[in-house]
Amino acid sequence: MSTMYKNEGGIRALYRGIIPTVAGVAPYVGLNFMTYESVRKYLTPDGDKNPSAARRLAAGAISGAVAQTCTYPFDVLRRRFQINTMSGMGYQYKSIWDAITMIVSQEGFRGLYKGIVPNLLKVAPSMASSWLSFELTRDFFVSLDPHD
Repeated sequence: MSTMYKNEGGIRALYRGIIPTVAGVAPYVGLNFMTYESVRKYLTPDGDKNPSAARRLAAGAISGAVAQTCTYPFDVLRRRFQINTMSGMGYQYKSIWDAITMIVSQEGFRGLYKGIVPNLLKVAPSMASSWLSFELTRDFFVSLDPHD
């Protein structure tokens, strides 16, 4: 870290990419929750209170994939800014708008989604297991309530 601090721009180098990261977190989380609840409801058979574990896993995977796909350009921007000052690492972006403009003009709209397939292969199972774990843990604690 001290080398990065000395050679790559001081304290600012330690926070490169923070703006697109912060800008992408709220939409990602919101989309993830909204999509999970919608898909979970859709996958719950009529008359049942909760879907099966497999259906919960599917809802989690779908919600993670949808949220990640919608907010993935923020991840691309974050990564680009993190390598922005490294010598020989491509274009030196001046601002977020400059980065978006350059990526789209040089690589097309698809440039904002470079690397999404491996990312989805990571996010879908991760979110599936996270949502299932959350639901099973919640259900366990709710079952401990003596008033129920």
